[in-house]
Amino acid sequence: MSFYDALSKKAAPVSLEPSETSYFSKPSGGLDPRLFSNNRLIGSVRNSILGMLMEHLHRHYYNPQAYVHAWLAGSGVSYQWAANRTPGDLDCLVGVDYIEFRRSNPEYRGLSDQEIASMFNDDFRTELWPITSNFLGSFELTFYVNVASDIRTIKPYAAYSLTDDEWTVEPSEPNINIHQDWSRKVERDKSMAVEILERYSNALANIGTATTAAARINAEAALKLAVEQGAALFEDIHRGRSSAFSPSGQGYADYANYRWQAGKKEGTVQALKELKELSTQTRQEFESQTYGMELPDAKLLIRRAITRK
Repeated sequence: MSFYDALSKKAAPVSLEPSETSYFSKPSGGLDPRLFSNNRLIGSVRNSILGMLMEHLHRHYYNPQAYVHAWLAGSGVSYQWAANRTPGDLDCLVGVDYIEFRRSNPEYRGLSDQEIASMFNDDFRTELWPITSNFLGSFELTFYVNVASDIRTIKPYAAYSLTDDEWTVEPSEPNINIHQDWSRKVERDKSMAVEILERYSNALANIGTATTAAARINAEAALKLAVEQGAALFEDIHRGRSSAFSPSGQGYADYANYRWQAGKKEGTVQALKELKELSTQTRQEFESQTYGMELPDAKLLIRRAITRK
């Protein structure tokens, strides 16, 4: 089977589906009662999240309690938790003392801080997210390592320390200065997404009605191009938001965060994410069928060479 065949078989209609987001919602008078009581995280919730994290880390590394600090963040721990979206947004952000990590796990001493963070995140994505995407039946709980070990450097709008059972950054009502040109830039993202999706839909239809080999090949090429361009636009928007919550960004008030949140409201982000996932899943399945395994990427090859794993 060719990559084009694999992509054509997995491709399905994709459209813009607007969604309510907490960013544009009215703040509530208090914190989410499913998570908090008297301004403290409910003990069973804290124990459940910490337990999953530490159990996972113990399977892969030595002595994680010596170098890991975990915080709960996201709109779910802010006053904007009540937006009409299901599931709710909940992030477990993990800080790593990289010096202590290397001391406890000397086989990784050749990796940079960024490479260690990527290694953790790859494992979180493949092993934890499938079981936490509907946490407590109400939340999409995502585990993520930032390269910075102190969460305050990435300017979160709220952060509850699971490790210390106390607020590191107490929630407050957001103060956003939205610039006049922000909405025009977001509209440009939407226009680009609409144009990509139109070409994607046309190519998908043309594949189904093609009567010659040449026509089918042209339609498959158009489909692949649209998917790649949609995935690239999603990555651009996503990387921008990651940069917003970094030491060099402005956090909640950063334009890149507004761009991400407005894109979710318009449905742009969700649609582009579908194209990104289609591209990734097709590549994985094609490689598994062709080579009997998914081919490791450059990051994994470098990691194996350094750690000899």
